[in-house]
Amino acid sequence: MSSPFIPRPEEFGASEDDGLDADYSLDAEYSEEVDYYALLGLSRTPRPTDADIRSAYRNLTLSFHPDKQPPHLREAAEHHFTRIQDAYTTLIDPKKREVYDLLGAEGVRQEWARGGAMGIGGEAQHQEVGVKTMSADQFRRWFLKTMKARERKAVDSMVLSRGHITLGVNASNTISVNAEDNDVTFHLPSPRLSAYGLNYHFKAPIPISKLWSPQEEQSEDEDSAAGSKEEEEAEPLNVTIQTGISGMLKCPTQKFTLTHEDDSEEERVVPLPLALVAKDLVVGASASQSFTSTTGIWGRRPFSVLNGSTVSATALLLPVPTFQTSVQRAFQPIPGINPFNVNVTSTFTRSLLETPPSLQVHATKQVAETKVAFCTWSSGMLTWPEAIMRLPFVNLSFDSIIRGTSETDSLQIGLISFSKPSRQTASAADDEEEQDEELHELSRKQDELDRAAESWQAVIQASPGGGALSLTYSRNLFSGKPADDPVRAEWSSEGYYPIPNTDQPRAVRLEVTGAVDLGLSLAWNVMGVRRIGKFTRMGLGIGIAERGIVMNISWRRLGQRITIPITLCPVQEASQDAAVLATVFPWLAYCAIEFGYIRPRDRKRRRQAAARRHNELKKLIPKKREESRQAIELILDQVQKRQAREQAQDGLVITKAEYGYVPPTNKKPKNGFAEPRVIDVTVPVAGLVERGQLIISQDTIKFKLLGFYDPAPLLPKRLKIWYRYQGQDHFADAGDKDSVACPMRPHLVSVARDQPSGYL
Repeated sequence: MSSPFIPRPEEFGASEDDGLDADYSLDAEYSEEVDYYALLGLSRTPRPTDADIRSAYRNLTLSFHPDKQPPHLREAAEHHFTRIQDAYTTLIDPKKREVYDLLGAEGVRQEWARGGAMGIGGEAQHQEVGVKTMSADQFRRWFLKTMKARERKAVDSMVLSRGHITLGVNASNTISVNAEDNDVTFHLPSPRLSAYGLNYHFKAPIPISKLWSPQEEQSEDEDSAAGSKEEEEAEPLNVTIQTGISGMLKCPTQKFTLTHEDDSEEERVVPLPLALVAKDLVVGASASQSFTSTTGIWGRRPFSVLNGSTVSATALLLPVPTFQTSVQRAFQPIPGINPFNVNVTSTFTRSLLETPPSLQVHATKQVAETKVAFCTWSSGMLTWPEAIMRLPFVNLSFDSIIRGTSETDSLQIGLISFSKPSRQTASAADDEEEQDEELHELSRKQDELDRAAESWQAVIQASPGGGALSLTYSRNLFSGKPADDPVRAEWSSEGYYPIPNTDQPRAVRLEVTGAVDLGLSLAWNVMGVRRIGKFTRMGLGIGIAERGIVMNISWRRLGQRITIPITLCPVQEASQDAAVLATVFPWLAYCAIEFGYIRPRDRKRRRQAAARRHNELKKLIPKKREESRQAIELILDQVQKRQAREQAQDGLVITKAEYGYVPPTNKKPKNGFAEPRVIDVTVPVAGLVERGQLIISQDTIKFKLLGFYDPAPLLPKRLKIWYRYQGQDHFADAGDKDSVACPMRPHLVSVARDQPSGYL
C-alpha cells in the first residue's frame, strides 16, 4: 500500500486546477464526528427501515463483539463496538434519528442533555401533550417548531430594541468653488459638530390574543384532537414604544470686558460649552395585529371582515398629538391574476369637529417575476362639505388652516425591479469538459448577472407644488458574497438549513439615486455598502442635495444604526463639478484599500487557515490508517464467508476496490500532484454487499465508511470497483460526490451479445 500523499502547506494558495478540491477545504466533511449511516453501511436516501438497521447491527456485532476477538484485537474491537452501539441506539430511536438527521451526533447529545429540548428542564417537560407519545412525523414537526421558536427568541434578544444615532458634521470649508472661473479647490477641513439625532424604540409583546380565545368555546372534539395535532401558538400583539429627539448643536459665546491695570478696557469673546437645541421631539407608541384566525371573537361580526388583513395603529404625544391607523389587505378582483396589496392609512392630527382625517392609499401589484408596480395617493388636508360646516358643533379654526398648509395632496406612480435570487446550480459544473461550449458560456453570463443582482426603481411624483422624477439603480460590484445578502433563518417548518461559513471576498453594493424636478434642478447621491461581518454593514456615500455636497458615513448592525452626514461644501457654492471630484477621490481611495490591503490580507488568512487544517488532518492519518487496518482484520472472516456465498450463487463478488486521489489525464498536473495516492478497500467494499447488491448513496462521505480512511486530504478522490456478476467482469468508477449501485449493465467490461438479466 502506498503512503498517503500530504500536500505542503505552501501549496494551499494554489487554485482548483492545481489539484486541490475547493469544495473540501475546511469543509464540515472533515469533522471528527462519526457518520452513523456510513458506519452501519446504510444509505440516507431512501431512509433505512428498522429492519435494515437491526440487520446491519447484527452483522457488525458478529465481527466486532469484544468477547469473540483474540486478545491483541480486543481493545480495537471495543472501540469500534462502542461506536456501532451508539449508531444503532440513535438510528433505531425514531426521535433521535430525526434529530441526528438535522444536527448530527453532537446535536443528539445536546438535545438529550440538561437544558436541551428532550433533557431535564427542556421544552419537552413543559409540553402539555406528551412528546413520548408522538409519532416520528409529529415529533419532527414539534422539534422544528421548538427550534424555530428558540432561534426567534435568540434573534429577538438582539433586535427587540432598536436605536439610530445621527451626528451631523459641518466641514463646509473642505471644498470651495470660485464663482468667476468655476475652479474647485480642496482645503484641509476643520470639522465641527452641527446637528444630532437620537431615535430609540423597543417592542413589548402582549399576548392579547389569548384574552379573546376563551377556553370554554373549545368543543369536545377539539379537546380530543389536541393530543393528535399540533396547535399553533397565537401571535402576540406587538406594541412598539417610540422615542426620538433631534436638533442643532450650537457653540454659544459670551462677550465680557476685561479691565487692565492701566485702566484700559478690552472686549473678549469666550466660547461656552456646546448647547443642544431640540428641534423635534417624538414620543409615541404603535401596535400591529394580523387577523388570520376564524375562531373566537375574530370569527364573529363585525371583526370577521378583518380576516386576512393586518391592522396597525400609531399614537404620538409629541411633537403634535397624532393618531394614525392603517389597514393592509390583499384583493384579487379577477381569479388567476396576481392580487393587489392595498394599504389604507388615515391620520388624525386635529379634532373631527374641525376636519376629517387625511388619507393615504398605497397599492402594489406584481406585474412580472421580479417587477412590482405601485401607486400612492395622499389626500393632504381635507375639509368637511359645506353642508356639514354649517352645523353648530363643527368648527374649522384658523389654526387648523395654518397647520394644514403643509399637508398637500400628492400622487406617486412607480415601478420597482428586484434582483433574482441566486440560482442553485447542481452538477452542471461537475464535468465542464463534457458541456456544450455555447451552453457553458450562457450559463457563465447568467451567473455573472445573478451575482450582480441588479435592481432599479423609477418613481414619478406630482403635487400642487410641483413634480419630480427619481431613478434608483443598484448592483453588486466586485466578486464575492453580496453586501445586501439578508441574514436568513436557519430553522423552518421544513427542516434545518445551516448557513455555511464562507471566507470568500465581500462584494460592494453600489446604489445611485438621482432626482429631477420641474425646474430641472438635479439632486443625486452615490452610496456604497460593504458587509464587514455576519450582521454588520458599513456604507460610504456622497451626493449633492439641498444642504450642498454631503458625504454620508453609516454603520448598521441588526437594529442599531449610526449615521454621520458631513457637509463638504455649502449649497451656495456647490456645483456638479465639485460633487463629481468629491466622489472620485473617496472611490479611488477605497479601491486602493480594497485591492491593495483587504483582499490580499483575506487571501493570506485563508491560506493560513487551510494550512492549519491540513496539518491537523495530516496528524490524524496514521491513526485513521491503523483504525482502518484493525477494522479490516476484524471483518475479514465474515466478509470472506459472505463473498463465498455470493460466489456460490454466481452473485456479486468484489475482486478489487481502490479509493483515493488520481491525477487528471486531460491536462498536465502541477508539481507534487502527478502521482496517485490510493488505498486498497476491497474488503470494506465487499462488506457492504447485501443480498447480491452494493449501494452507496450520494450523500455518503466515502472516507467515513467502515474500513476506509482519507489518503489525500483536501484532494478530489474517486472510488474504483472491479467485480464479477454472473460470470462476467464489471468495473465501476465514481467520484466522492457520486452514488454507487452494483451490479449495473453499463459496468460490463466486455459487452456480450446475450447479456444475462437480473441487473438493478
